[in-house]
Amino acid sequence: MKKNCEHCKEIFVGRSDKRFCTIQCKNDYNNAVRKSTRGITDEIDSYLHRNRDILALIMGGSKKETFDKLILVRAGFRFDFFTGLYLNKEGKTYHIVYDYAWMQFSDQSILVVRKAK
Repeated sequence: MKKNCEHCKEIFVGRSDKRFCTIQCKNDYNNAVRKSTRGITDEIDSYLHRNRDILALIMGGSKKETFDKLILVRAGFRFDFFTGLYLNKEGKTYHIVYDYAWMQFSDQSILVVRKAK
């Protein structure tokens, strides 16, 4: 079956589901697609890693600690960047950053927990 390559537009013969004429065209196409989103994802990923580093630093070797929110704010913690949410049995929400989770209380204290490996 004759088709046009999605990257270089050359005509090639191949299976009906084949989209590219060569591996190089496939790689070049996919690299171009990824390049368009790489800038923004790198920025977000750096915030997530920084948040995790801050939590690891203040926790030390501890598994569970409570801190004043101001400590995290002064360290540059970005509360709007996290990798997931967890709702516990009491209906309280934990914000997750990789292997750490935090829950904010109304008195401006933050409970930080390190997930078990």
